[in-house]
Amino acid sequence: MELFLKLAALATVAALLCVVLRQREKTMAVLLSLSACVLMFLLAVRMLAPIFEVAETIRDLTGLSSAVTAPLFKVTAIGLIGRIAAGVCSDAGEHALENAVELTASILAVYAALPLLTAVLDLLQEMLGG
Repeated sequence: MELFLKLAALATVAALLCVVLRQREKTMAVLLSLSACVLMFLLAVRMLAPIFEVAETIRDLTGLSSAVTAPLFKVTAIGLIGRIAAGVCSDAGEHALENAVELTASILAVYAALPLLTAVLDLLQEMLGG
């Protein structure tokens, strides 16, 4: 919770500064926004280790293979990174790039989920006696 409050404060201050900067220097506002995103990611990335530890424990307890859990993390990462990149493109006024990022993120997310979909199909086929 404490980290989230810091990140929210950082985002709010950066957004206010971007509003002021955008009136005079649009490029600097975009760079400030991008810098704030990178800084927020770097601050939050340290929380990934405990998440991966819990996911590994769950995987061990349930007997799920990494073929099931890895695609979930990949799809989540693609979605988050794609959303941030699309937001930066939007802030820069590059709406075509924003749409391209969203489209490619969607395609890559489906591609990353293919092993999981294949595993589900194999399981269904096994259950149906095929």
